[in-house]
Amino acid sequence: MKIFFAGTPDFAIPSLEILSKHFEIVGVLTQPASGKGRGQKLADSPVKREALALGLKVLEPEDLNSTFLNEIKELRADLLVCVAYGKIFKNDFLNLFPYGGINLHPSLLPRHRGPAPIPAAILAGDAETGVTIQRLILKMDAGPILAQQKISLSDNDTTESLS
Repeated sequence: MKIFFAGTPDFAIPSLEILSKHFEIVGVLTQPASGKGRGQKLADSPVKREALALGLKVLEPEDLNSTFLNEIKELRADLLVCVAYGKIFKNDFLNLFPYGGINLHPSLLPRHRGPAPIPAAILAGDAETGVTIQRLILKMDAGPILAQQKISLSDNDTTESLS
């Protein structure tokens, strides 16, 4: 099975590494370099750095336009795997993958949908959190749940430790 991977932050790296050991990763989609720190020096995403270290093709378009969609189509991926990419995909993009797309979300959906689920679980005082694998649809964090893995939270947990 050929996988097209989409992700941006450090949180996505373990998934990329594991998938690359078991499947053919035909491309990696990540957010373009962005300004970091006080001087707003451009910095590549953690996923881009890891993908290049693994020898994978990296794509970082500003826009998921028709030119980009044609480039993805040529990769002939079977499945899209998304882990914290940072944008909602449109139907024309999702339709490029015969098996559709799946998303790994760092919460027990449907609780804590959206961009900051790990700190949300801590701030809410949740007794447990976890990860959810779900089918990608046109609405963020709303697709059918395929699997979940729960973990207990302790008073010492932080966003960094849970990530």
